[in-house]
Amino acid sequence: MSTNDSNDSKLEEMLTMLESLQAELEEKQKANFEALTNISKLSSENSTLRNELQKKSDTIVSLNKKLKDQSLVEGDRVRSEEAMAEAQKARSEAEQIRADLEGKEEELDNREAEIERQESELSQEIEKEAEILTEGLRHDLEAEFKRKEDHIWQMSHLREQATADKYKKLTVRYQAEFTIILFYGVIATALKAIATPEITADAIQFFVNLWNTLVGFVVDVIGFGHTVAGISQLIPNPTVAGIVFWVLLILISVVAIGIVFLTIYSLIITYVRYMKAKQFDRYTVIAAITVLAFTVFLAGVIKGITPINLFALQISLFLCCSGIRAWRMRRR
Repeated sequence: MSTNDSNDSKLEEMLTMLESLQAELEEKQKANFEALTNISKLSSENSTLRNELQKKSDTIVSLNKKLKDQSLVEGDRVRSEEAMAEAQKARSEAEQIRADLEGKEEELDNREAEIERQESELSQEIEKEAEILTEGLRHDLEAEFKRKEDHIWQMSHLREQATADKYKKLTVRYQAEFTIILFYGVIATALKAIATPEITADAIQFFVNLWNTLVGFVVDVIGFGHTVAGISQLIPNPTVAGIVFWVLLILISVVAIGIVFLTIYSLIITYVRYMKAKQFDRYTVIAAITVLAFTVFLAGVIKGITPINLFALQISLFLCCSGIRAWRMRRR
């Protein structure tokens, strides 16, 4: 408040100084107008004097002509002398008028030069004072504007920070509540799934079938390797034939089994990394709960329609949901 009063008082002082300078300028302009009026009058007088001088010059020319005409007549000498005297007098008056006219012209020039000089000095002085006042006012206004701008920025920053903190607290609270509810749903659904005989039996059967499949694959690979290694019987030396047999059997078995298991491992690791980077969020948990609840509450109906393994169905549905989501994310 004090800063605004100080600025207002400075502005009033500047306006008062500008008004005084304006009044002084008007007074000097009035004096200049009077001087110009006098100059106009003097110019009019000079014009009158020039007319009189022209008349005198005409009179002198006329008198000289008369003198020339009268000088031819010897009897009119007296009259010629009188005309000569009159012409001389007129010439003297004309010279005096010319001298006065030149003096007045010089005075007029001096007055005009003085008026122009005063006007120039007054204009420069007014411009200088106005520039000083304007510069000071501009500096004060810029300082005030900068102060208010900094204050507004600080208030805006504090308001934004308070809003962000409030939003962060609400977000954390919401996520905590949602996570608790979600995990409760997961635990409840998982317990319900465990308590469902069809799902428990299908889960055990799924892993048994998976183990049997892996064991059968290993046995088949070893049998294939044993068949291929049988070509070592073509070697006459039994010792060398035995070494070649086991080398081929181990090499074929290790390579085939290693390729298959490394491929399966790589696929699993790649999928887990992708899930962790792109789909490790509440939507994935919701999808898993939905699939689990679907198979839990409809286990009897599904089993009555088709003898499908419910655990394998759950995995298949979850992978389908994950694949559809990945496809939509890729399109976006």
